[in-house]
Amino acid sequence: MTLLSPAATYHAELRQQLDSVGRAISVQRGLLWLARGLATGAVIVLGLVIWAWTRDGVGRLPIVLLVALPVAAALLTASGSFFVRSNSRELARRIDRAARLQERSTTALELGARGEEFPLALAQMRDAVEHLKRVDLLEAFPLRAPRNELLTAFFVALVAAIVAISPNPWLLQARASNPSITIAREQAQRVQRLADSLQPNASPEIDALRQLISNGAKTMDARSNEPDAALNSLQDLEEQVQQMSAGDDQLSAAMAAIASALSGNQNTQALSDAINTGDMRQISQATKDLAQALKNMSPQDRAQVAQALRDASNRAGRVSQSVANNLATAADALDQSVAAAGADASASQSGQDQSGQAAGQQAGATDAQAASNALDQLSQSASAADARQRAASQLESSRNALERALGRTQSRSGSPNGSSSSNNNSAANGQGQNGQGQNGDSQGQNGNGQSQSGDPSGANGNASGSGQQNDAGGQGSDTGQGGGSSTGGDSNATNNNGSPSQVDAILDPQQVPTNGNVGPNESSVNPYTSAAGSGNAQAAPEAVQPSYSSQSTQGNDQGSIPLGLRDLVKDYFSSLDQK
Repeated sequence: MTLLSPAATYHAELRQQLDSVGRAISVQRGLLWLARGLATGAVIVLGLVIWAWTRDGVGRLPIVLLVALPVAAALLTASGSFFVRSNSRELARRIDRAARLQERSTTALELGARGEEFPLALAQMRDAVEHLKRVDLLEAFPLRAPRNELLTAFFVALVAAIVAISPNPWLLQARASNPSITIAREQAQRVQRLADSLQPNASPEIDALRQLISNGAKTMDARSNEPDAALNSLQDLEEQVQQMSAGDDQLSAAMAAIASALSGNQNTQALSDAINTGDMRQISQATKDLAQALKNMSPQDRAQVAQALRDASNRAGRVSQSVANNLATAADALDQSVAAAGADASASQSGQDQSGQAAGQQAGATDAQAASNALDQLSQSASAADARQRAASQLESSRNALERALGRTQSRSGSPNGSSSSNNNSAANGQGQNGQGQNGDSQGQNGNGQSQSGDPSGANGNASGSGQQNDAGGQGSDTGQGGGSSTGGDSNATNNNGSPSQVDAILDPQQVPTNGNVGPNESSVNPYTSAAGSGNAQAAPEAVQPSYSSQSTQGNDQGSIPLGLRDLVKDYFSSLDQK
């Protein structure tokens, strides 16, 4: 039994039917806005593609993002459309229009809102409710796909794909006129391949290096259209890698120091051989193999390995404390495992229960595992050092290639002490312009403009110093005349023509008294400084300055050349000397 009047009852039923109409309209509206959101997302994707296309960065756009952006925009707009509510009058007008109800719903809604109770009004409201119940909402509001919006989204996506795969003619023209742009891109790709070659999750150090190089490669690629900016990015990346490699020289020196200590044991001989190669990759693998072999060694072998590791730790402590700590930890753990094995053997001989023996075996296995872990940590350090060395080598190669493309002087690593001094030239090294005189060897070479004459004892020297060559630089046969003289030579040389002079011509410049009649403000012709001939005299750089021969390999002794490349550098310059 209802307490509502007939007019209120019909009005409530009418509103209930209109609510159903509102839900059907919401679904239709949601489908429409879904297509519109998809089209909007496609337009955004097209904008991103065009922006990247102008900067030659389409390949760097993630495909997942390009696909997810329109889908996300479509779902967002469709969801938002469900929060839009229509009033009852709008719903009544739409259902009347869609179901051709002759404005029955609109009239009944107005009569019910006023609460009309006369019979005609009640009949009209009842008729409207009955018609609404017979309306098929799917037929009145069919779920049709919005063609215009979907076609728009399709064509926009098609244009974006065409733009993405099409080359940029302006960039092609710029690359043709400036080849350094292409080289910058190539070097960025090489740096990225270097990052991809590093094994992920190998160690925290390698992961950090891999992430650093990958980010640097992306920055270089993004700035490849501006080679100067790409070079600056590459130099910044190289500096960061060098900062990460600050302790690699100590690690290499520590490894070199422990090689001899490990060579006396057959179980550590492989590691010693790997260290002698200077290759950090081989050192890392040999250390890992030794760590795995510890588990299967006998107590006697473990004791010998522990002694070798302890000796190596003492030697490494002078160079790298971290290497020394790893070796010492491994040696201590091996000693403990040997002690546990001995206690287990004593327990088995004395007839103790099996639980005590099992505990001893477990303790020995734990100690052996601790030793393996310490060696594994050392192996990871060597592996990280190898990765940093390879990265530094590739970055230096890329930087030199980019500097050559830009026409800049390549910055090469060298020894800071590699400068030569002209003060090292003595009487044995006096050099003329086209010829050379050398004290101590009385041989003359015919045709090459080089004469070597003089007295090794300085017997023909005159009073100007501690000995002077007989001929100022020597006279070559047929070609070139030496034009240099020297006041150096052997301090024990015999001076036949005058007393020894105490004047240092370099450090104490003074006017030396002479027996001539030339005044201090006059000049005279020196017979020993004649014009040079027009010959083709040549002399090896080592004959002029002996320190030249050591400049090429001087970095081997100062740590600027990696340990594994020193033999290669030495062999290369030795082959040049033979030529």
